[in-house]
Amino acid sequence: MDTEKFDLIPVASLCDRYKLSKSVISKRMKDLAIRSQRIGIHAYITSQQLHMLDALHEFIQGGGSTAEFLYFCNDDLQDDL
Repeated sequence: MDTEKFDLIPVASLCDRYKLSKSVISKRMKDLAIRSQRIGIHAYITSQQLHMLDALHEFIQGGGSTAEFLYFCNDDLQDDL
């Protein structure tokens, strides 16, 4: 059985989760290159994608910017290579 199907989070729930507008959520998803999966009329993201959005949200709440977050993420990825 494909357990990933059970790890899908509705994109519509993200506005309530972060207390942000749909346009801000869409911008953050675009900046993180997150593409939602459509099932019927609803869009979903994976728990891994949610983790990235959570990390970005926490970083921004701490005073950082999306650009800084992406820079540090890319730097961390380079260190792992």
